[in-house]
Amino acid sequence: MKKIASTTLIGLSLLGIGSSVASAATVYYKGSTVYWDYGRTAAIFSYSNVQSSVYEHTATANGVSSGWQAPGVMASATAFIGGGTAQCYWNCRGY
Repeated sequence: MKKIASTTLIGLSLLGIGSSVASAATVYYKGSTVYWDYGRTAAIFSYSNVQSSVYEHTATANGVSSGWQAPGVMASATAFIGGGTAQCYWNCRGY
């Protein structure tokens, strides 16, 4: 039984299932800091999370948009990408 379990875990890790590749960054809009977390999860989804305490902001993951969020509210987008490339973006607006 232990051999089956370890073989299964090794197989899943080779396929990349359960793994994630993530990046977190502090980016700037008009001199104000913006939190941005983006990447892949479960090897088949892309995601983008953005938060600004000053400006309206939006997150986009492979064409899926969170819509504009008010300052202080996390903007989150997730898209199924299979084996494709994760394309994640952030945007802010305001004066």
